[in-house]
Amino acid sequence: METGSKASRIISIGTAVPEYSITQDAALGFMHKEYRDPTASRKLNVLFHQSAINCRYSVVPDFADSDERKLFPLTHEMPMVSERIDVFKQNALPLAVKAIENSFKNISVSIAEFGITHLITVTCTGLHNPGLDTELMQKLELPPDIFHTSVNFIGCNAAFPALKIADSFVKSNSDARVLVVCVELCTLHFQPKNDIDNLLSNTIFGDGAAAVIMVPDAVARAQNLKGFLLNGFSSMLFGRGKDLMGWNITPVNFEMILDAGIPDFFGQELGRLMAVVKEKLQLTPENIDHWAVHPGGKKILETVQRGLQLKNDDLKHSYEVLRNYGNMSSPTILFVLNEIFKSNPQNGETLFALGFGPGISIETASMTCHGFV
Repeated sequence: METGSKASRIISIGTAVPEYSITQDAALGFMHKEYRDPTASRKLNVLFHQSAINCRYSVVPDFADSDERKLFPLTHEMPMVSERIDVFKQNALPLAVKAIENSFKNISVSIAEFGITHLITVTCTGLHNPGLDTELMQKLELPPDIFHTSVNFIGCNAAFPALKIADSFVKSNSDARVLVVCVELCTLHFQPKNDIDNLLSNTIFGDGAAAVIMVPDAVARAQNLKGFLLNGFSSMLFGRGKDLMGWNITPVNFEMILDAGIPDFFGQELGRLMAVVKEKLQLTPENIDHWAVHPGGKKILETVQRGLQLKNDDLKHSYEVLRNYGNMSSPTILFVLNEIFKSNPQNGETLFALGFGPGISIETASMTCHGFV
């Protein structure tokens, strides 16, 4: 295991959700009104009942099953993609700032004092340029010469490549102070189409943001900052699953491709995936203390638990995030990591994070808990 100036550590994670909290019952009522299709309603009743989600959040009040609408009018006319992106522009920045501020509260340092040197933003639910990275630099009054970039349109596992980039920056620069920000406003892309992809999407997705602060491990040790030491990453692309998950940009929205066969596909590939993880990261299920699995849905988590013969408590943090927030795409895995962070794990325990996205692409990361009591 690499330590010191050539290793990086996540020292804080901040999360944020929009102001509009939506119970699954309220969201289901909204869906019934918008679909106006008894067949679709029967399918939605089953999907919502089996979702294991209690609550999701949205930047618009429309899904609360009331007459207050900001994006989806009571006339049932669907907004065009340009209108949805306008709402993204209005709401993504303040939500990102909220997550960032929460991340800095954890380490009791102001943004100005910390001295951010690198900024990485992540999203797949709203694209515009100048983008979120530029807006954040101006809003946070960051130096104009810092490195900034965006990871866009990758999907639910996009936090992993962003963390890889951040890790590379830290390992190559002992002065690096990296901020990674994921923001997704999934609910803006609602569409009442009676097909399995849209029915599933409308059942599970919510809005949220998360920010990660990463520094050299030597800096974290010197300042007695607890966190997750990054040991390594592993990726796999299962090309035969490329039609099971993805995004299509249509004149109306960003349309989600989310095949109901994804859990079964994932279950078939778990053995192959863990063989690669064992080879590259020297990890097996038996020597993993904490599991951070992207809660893409209840069936995904059940497949992982069954396939790897995990105990009921092993995925408790993933289930908690799914229950309280739904699937928020890229920030979701950071919400899970934050739950583990807040649980005050024991020093030296191992952590394994796993996410998946279009391709189907599987991303994993190995971490060690350091500085915890």
